[in-house]
Amino acid sequence: MSPHIEAGEVVHKALKYAMDIIHPGMPVIELCQRVEERIIAQGARPAFPVNVGINEVAAHYTATRGDKLVIPNNAVVKIDAGAHKDGYIVDAAVTVSLGTNAYDGIVKAAREALRAAYESLRPGVKAWQIGEVIESRIKSFGYRPIYNLTGHRIEQYNLHAGDVVPNYGDRTASQALRPGDVYAIEPFATNGKGYVKDLNKITIYRLIRTKLKGKQEYLDNIYRVARTLPFSPRWFPEIPEEFFAEAASRGALYGYEVLVEEAGGVVAQFEDTFVIEEDGARPLANTLELAQ
Repeated sequence: MSPHIEAGEVVHKALKYAMDIIHPGMPVIELCQRVEERIIAQGARPAFPVNVGINEVAAHYTATRGDKLVIPNNAVVKIDAGAHKDGYIVDAAVTVSLGTNAYDGIVKAAREALRAAYESLRPGVKAWQIGEVIESRIKSFGYRPIYNLTGHRIEQYNLHAGDVVPNYGDRTASQALRPGDVYAIEPFATNGKGYVKDLNKITIYRLIRTKLKGKQEYLDNIYRVARTLPFSPRWFPEIPEEFFAEAASRGALYGYEVLVEEAGGVVAQFEDTFVIEEDGARPLANTLELAQ
């Protein structure tokens, strides 16, 4: 079995586990840690910290050290998880609605947009055409896509490998899909404006330079665990909290801003990683099976 397929099975099981255990009142740090532990227990490594986006939080929030945030009732929660085997990455996400049916439509819009995108994947299709399909399906439910978030091509040990798949018909994404390409496709639907903004809060970092005078042992520890993939400071309790912002200011780390919907709208997301094949595409995490 290829490392990609193995990683996909790990992510599928980890997301199913997350959906089984999540409940109102659950500490977000418990959810993140238990899902990450489940990934490791299956013989893989997290490709990035588990992201938990509540309501208007669209992306890049993971539990911090000593995090006090809990899963609220009557909420839409995105769970975004990734795993890798030998650097072969699978990235996938689901959305659950807790304690209310009020958001079933927006959750369905994101899920069905992923389904429509999957059905459109094949060699020769342009990335913007996939975005056009996503936008059309989300709008058919009366919602908007998130225009400034995209899917992304994946390479070994490289989660965001340059090429993107937009959530609308953005013709600047002009690359044609090729057999063997690996893409994470992630429709976001919202009842807000359709744009995200920075929250000026960073909970996830990535190593971008492996040398830092006076702090080399910290960078060595990070590289040993995460290489150049995204990580959470809570993975490194031996490293002082203030180091991460300092290292980012000195150009050794890149910090991912937490992203929230610009108008405070609720956001739903579904995501899978696909290998483009000669006659279509293979979903690696089989996210849509979890969403039945």
